[in-house]
Amino acid sequence: MNNFEKFHKRIHFWGRITVGIAFLLSLSIPIYLTFVRGYVPKFSDIITGMISITGFVGIVWIVEPISYFPVLGPAGTYMSFLSGNIGNMRLPVIAATQDALDLEAGSDKSELAGIFALAASIITNLFILAIVMVAGQVIVNALPPDLLASFNYALPGILGAMLVMLGSKIKRMKIVSLLILAAIILAFIKFSPNFLPANVVKLISIGDVGIVAVFGIIFALISANKDKANA
Repeated sequence: MNNFEKFHKRIHFWGRITVGIAFLLSLSIPIYLTFVRGYVPKFSDIITGMISITGFVGIVWIVEPISYFPVLGPAGTYMSFLSGNIGNMRLPVIAATQDALDLEAGSDKSELAGIFALAASIITNLFILAIVMVAGQVIVNALPPDLLASFNYALPGILGAMLVMLGSKIKRMKIVSLLILAAIILAFIKFSPNFLPANVVKLISIGDVGIVAVFGIIFALISANKDKANA
């Protein structure tokens, strides 16, 4: 085993520990609020939140680790998925570093340079984020109610942007099929009160955007892959 293989072995050891600690810490506050303070959320609220989150990033949970790993490497993957902003910050940082140092992507030198570049970007990101978090609440409190109400359209706007991005990769006739699928789902959501229990209807009506997005994104990915295979 050479030095770089030993290096990777240590990376995986500490990476799994840090990811595990981050996972436990992310659950600590909900567990405290639920089992210590007694703030137990309704089951319908949990399902609604899961639908919305899955519709937004569900596909990303599978696609990003596979597609980003060749560029990030083991250390970069652990660091990036702990810090976030991979597509719009971590990958560009690594690409810029490789270009500036004229390094070959995937090489040992490129991986080491990427680690230092990622560390610098994460520190900078945390510093700026700390400032925004301190000043952000002051800014939000100063905004008029009408402007704050417009934030309710943020999730539909993000989901719509993802659908457009994925839908642009498939053929025109498949886009027509995608629109028909969305219309069928929306019609089902509208008329579901006629034959479904009230609790189920409430979940569907609240999470309608997430439901449509989940089916739309899955359909777009499958269609794009088929078109690429047949090309």
